Amino acid sequence: MAGGDGQRLRALTTNARGTSTPMQYCSLNGGRSLLQASLQRALAVTSREHIVTVVAEAHRHWWEHEFLAQSRSSVVVEPCNRGTGLGILLPLLVIAKSDPEAGVVFIPSDHYVEHEEVLAEYLREAIAPVVMDSDKLTLLGMSPNAPDSGFGYLSPAPDSGVGMRPVLEIVEKPHQALAAQLIRAGSVWNSSIVAGRISQFVELYPHHTRQMLSELQAIVEHWPDSRVPSPELASLYARRPAFDFSRDVLQRWPRRSQFLVVPPCGWNDLRTPEHLADALQRLRSINADDFRLTAPRTFNLATAFDGAVLKAVLAPGSMIDSSYVPLGQGSFVPVVRFPRLSPYRET
Repeated sequence: MAGGDGQRLRALTTNARGTSTPMQYCSLNGGRSLLQASLQRALAVTSREHIVTVVAEAHRHWWEHEFLAQSRSSVVVEPCNRGTGLGILLPLLVIAKSDPEAGVVFIPSDHYVEHEEVLAEYLREAIAPVVMDSDKLTLLGMSPNAPDSGFGYLSPAPDSGVGMRPVLEIVEKPHQALAAQLIRAGSVWNSSIVAGRISQFVELYPHHTRQMLSELQAIVEHWPDSRVPSPELASLYARRPAFDFSRDVLQRWPRRSQFLVVPPCGWNDLRTPEHLADALQRLRSINADDFRLTAPRTFNLATAFDGAVLKAVLAPGSMIDSSYVPLGQGSFVPVVRFPRLSPYRET
């Protein structure tokens, strides 16, 4: 999944000419992009011909060359960003044309993972045939180390034990006090990595989207090349408001989902400046060589972050606390004080 606009990091990813590189085409160190890292993540559990990449028409400049040689069905292009609700449904219907009961797993392209082998082990468990053939979608939950209000939370059913656990409730981005309460009750972060059969996904879409679903199915059925949005698809997207898969679909039917808790693997969702700061600090502490001066192949988020820090600190007459750097209206990232999050303990 790589169709997002990355608005919350736009202040960082905009160059001197005013061009903003979507976050999924940026890197943490000038090497491979976040999208390329997520494709490598998928290759740990399947073959290249079974990977479908969801991108946006507005980002064609960044993705077209990389996917030029791939088959039509391996790239699905959205006319514009309408949230993960449509971003998940559209590729499901494209895949269903050739395999209506395919098992799929959605992997977002805005994640950093310190220990990929740990995540790969649980991805393989989530797509195991016995799990796919259950009547529930399977989510990967991440062990929380702080009551972070930037994540969604998966709450387990009481006394559900360990291993695969049924979902009692999905809470999207709670305030910090509620997040702390959820953690005490055994909730984990929702990674948005979700697996299941196509029919299991589609059945969860609420009734008010049924007309849209029928229209979208008819459009996809006669869509000759999923790399080129048809006029009919562009028209549907223009008429539809954005909606979120976790909030507007999964959250309505929590009992239709189950989750596995992934052991600590250095996972981070990079959608906010605060989470990016933490990921960069982790990466630097693990391998300083990743930040050596080399010719960058992608937009380097580490360099952009350091530049923003330096600009804020050296600004003459600045009244801003030098331990924070502003990155867009209303958001500040800790510069001097961004220690790694310690295991959360309620006091």
